[in-house]
Amino acid sequence: MVTCSCSCSKFLDIVPDNVATLDQAFQLRATAKKYLFTCYSYLPPLASVTQNYTFLGSREIATPYPGSQAPGVPTSIMELGYDYQNLVDPINNYWDGTNGGVAMFTAIRTCNIFLENIDKVPDIQDVERKRWIAEVKVLKAYYHYLLVRMYGPIPIIKTNLPVSADVDAVKVKREPVDVAISYIAQLIDESGKDLPLVIANQREELGRITRPIALAIKAYALVLGASPLFNGNADYASLKNKDGQALTSSGAENSKWSNAAAACSDAITSAQEAGFQLYYFTKPFDLNAISDTTKKCMDIRCAITEEWNQEAIWTFTNGTTSELQRECAPRNDVYSYTYALWAANMNACEIFYTKNGVPIEEDINWDYANRYTALKTIPASMRSILKPNYTTSSFNMDREYRFYADLAFDGASYFMKQRPSEDNLLYINTMWGSSSANSLSRYSFTGYWPKKLVSWKTSGDGGSYTADAYAWPAIRLSALYLMYAEALNESEGPSAKAYQYIDEVRKRAGLSGVVESWTKYSRNAAKPATKEGLRSIIQQETMIEFIFEGENYWNMRRWKRLDLMNRPITGWDVSQNNPNTFYRVRTIYKPHNTYRDFLAPIKENNLYVNPNLVQNPLW
Repeated sequence: MVTCSCSCSKFLDIVPDNVATLDQAFQLRATAKKYLFTCYSYLPPLASVTQNYTFLGSREIATPYPGSQAPGVPTSIMELGYDYQNLVDPINNYWDGTNGGVAMFTAIRTCNIFLENIDKVPDIQDVERKRWIAEVKVLKAYYHYLLVRMYGPIPIIKTNLPVSADVDAVKVKREPVDVAISYIAQLIDESGKDLPLVIANQREELGRITRPIALAIKAYALVLGASPLFNGNADYASLKNKDGQALTSSGAENSKWSNAAAACSDAITSAQEAGFQLYYFTKPFDLNAISDTTKKCMDIRCAITEEWNQEAIWTFTNGTTSELQRECAPRNDVYSYTYALWAANMNACEIFYTKNGVPIEEDINWDYANRYTALKTIPASMRSILKPNYTTSSFNMDREYRFYADLAFDGASYFMKQRPSEDNLLYINTMWGSSSANSLSRYSFTGYWPKKLVSWKTSGDGGSYTADAYAWPAIRLSALYLMYAEALNESEGPSAKAYQYIDEVRKRAGLSGVVESWTKYSRNAAKPATKEGLRSIIQQETMIEFIFEGENYWNMRRWKRLDLMNRPITGWDVSQNNPNTFYRVRTIYKPHNTYRDFLAPIKENNLYVNPNLVQNPLW
C-alpha cells in the first residue's frame, strides 16, 4: 500500500535567489537544484478558489453574482461561469499568465533553460543528473498539455530562441494538435527510464515526478488527442495557419484511440506497481461505530479529502483548500464561520444515478416524471443519510451513495469528526427562517452544497472555523480506469475489459456492474452492448465520479457535449419556509455556449504583435 502519493511539496516555493547570471545558477549542484524547483513552481494551484476557474466554469458549482457576494473569489472567475470571456483581457489567460492564469510559455522557457544548462553542473552524479532532466522533460510535457487542452493548436517550444534571434524568428506560428500531442508523448517516452517508480526519501523528495505521474500525463494527452474535439472535428476544418496548414485532423482516426488505450494501460500498470489503488475508508481507532451506509459515503468522500491517500497518483500542495472548504461548507451549528456560497447546481445533480445504478430517466422503478413535484417522508431506515420522519422531495430519495456523499441539502446528514455518532448526526436545515438559512450571506441559492470538497475533519465550535486543509489530488487512479474504458470502447467497442474498469469505480460507489444494473433496472437494457450506449454510460460515470472537481470542465469540451455545457443553473425556491413551497424548481441562469467555447481565445494583442498567429474559431 502507498503511504503517501507523489505530490508537489513545499519545495515549490523555492526559487533561485541571489543568482546574478545563469552561469552562476549552474555552477553548483545546490543552485541548480533551486532552478529545478523553479520549474515545478508553475504548476497551477488547482485548489485555489481565486485561480482554478474550472470550479465555477463547469457550472456544477454556481455562486451569486456579482463578486461582492462571494468573498475571496475574483469577479473575473465568476464572470467566466456566466459566459463573460473576452478577447481584450481573457480570463485565466494561460498563454500570457494574466488575469488569474499561469504563464505556461514562461514555464516552458524556464524548463528549456534548465535542460540547456544542467550539463554544466560539475558536482552532480550522472544518475541524479539524468533524473533531474527526466523530471523537467515531464514538466515541460505537462505545460504543453495544459496549453493544448485550453487552446488546441499551439506553438511548440522545443528550445529557447537565442537573444540574437531576429524579429521574424520570434514570430512563431501554431502547430497542429497532432504534432503537439506527439511531442508531449515523445518527452514522456524519453524520460520514463530515468524516473523512480516511487519516492524513496519522502521526507526530502515528496512531490517529485515519478514514472506513474509521467505515464498518467501521457495517457491524458493521448486521450485528449483522440477525443472528438480534435479527432476529425469538422467544426474546425477552417482552423488553419495563414499558410494554409490545417491545425486539426480532418478525419477521425481510430488508431488514436488504440494508442490512447495502450497509454492508459501502461499508466495503470505503473501505478499499480507503485502500490496505488482505489481508496476505501479505514475507520480511525477513535471513531465510534458507523453504519455500512456511512462507511460507503466515506469511501467516496474521502477519496478527495483524505490527504496522501492511496488513490492520488499526483497531488498538488501549492494551493490551500481552506478557503475552498469555507465556500462549500453550509453554515450550521458547528460551521458558523463559513461563507457557504458555493452552491451545487441542481440541474447538474440530475447526473447522479438512482440507487439501482442507472440514470434517473431510465430506472423502471423511479418516478422520473414527478421527481420535482412529489414529496416524501423519510423513513427511519435512511437515518444515516437523511433526517428520519422529515419531508423532502422525491428528487432526493432512492439515489446512489455518491449523491449523499457529495451533496449537502435540507434534511441531509453531515457526518463530521465532531459529530460522528450515528445517534447524534448533524442534519442540515436550509429552509428560509431557520437559524442557518436566513440570509443570502450564508446561503446556497440552489438549496445544495458540494459537500464532497469539505473534509470530515474540518471543525468549528460555533465561534470559530478550522479547516482540515488537505492537498489537492490532481490525478486519481479512478480517472485512468475510466479513460481506459473509454479508449477501449472507442477503439474496439464494448468488451469485458471495458466493463471491468468501469465496474471497479462503480463497486467503490456501492453499485453493481454495468451489465447487471442495466439488465435489471433500465428501460434500455441493451445500452451497454453498443458502442454508442457504452459511450454514454462511460461519460455519465465520469461526470458523476469527478463532479465538483473541475475535471468535467475539460471532459465536456473534449467530448463536444454542448448539451452538458449549456445545462441551466437551477435550484429550489430557497426563500420559502415549508416543503410545499420550498420544493419548486427555479431557473437561475441559462448558459449560451456555442462550439466557440470549446477552446479559449488568444488575447487579441498577441495577434497584432505576432501576425503569424491565428485566432480560434468564432472569437
